[in-house]
Amino acid sequence: MKRQPRHPASHLSTAARIIVAGAGSAAVATIALVLVALWTVVGIVAGFNQHWLDLLYAVTGGVTFIMVFLIQHTTGVQTRAVLLKLDELIRATDGARDDVIAAEHRPLHEQARLEERVSADG
Repeated sequence: MKRQPRHPASHLSTAARIIVAGAGSAAVATIALVLVALWTVVGIVAGFNQHWLDLLYAVTGGVTFIMVFLIQHTTGVQTRAVLLKLDELIRATDGARDDVIAAEHRPLHEQARLEERVSADG
C-alpha cells in the first residue's frame, strides 16, 4: 500500500499536540519552577535592573502568546473529534434525534430552541 504524503498542516498539528502534552507534564512544570527560581535569584543578584525586567517581560509574553495558540489549536482538534464521534453515535442509535447532529454549527438561538425541545421530550 502506497503511503499518502502528509499535509504540512498535519505536521504542525502533531507538533502542537506534542508541545501542549509536554507542557502539561509534571517534569516540565518542575523545570519551569526551577527556571523561575533561578531567574529570581539572578534578578536579586543583578538588582532587578531594567534590562533584566525587559528580558523577563519579553520572554514571558512570548511564551504565553505562543502557548495560547498551541492550546487553542489542540483543544479545537480534540473538540472536533469528540463532536464527530457523537454525531456518528447519534446516526447509529435507533430512536436518536437526527436533528441534534452538528448542533454546534447552528446559531445560539437555534441551539436554545433545540435544547428546549430535547428537554421537553426527555
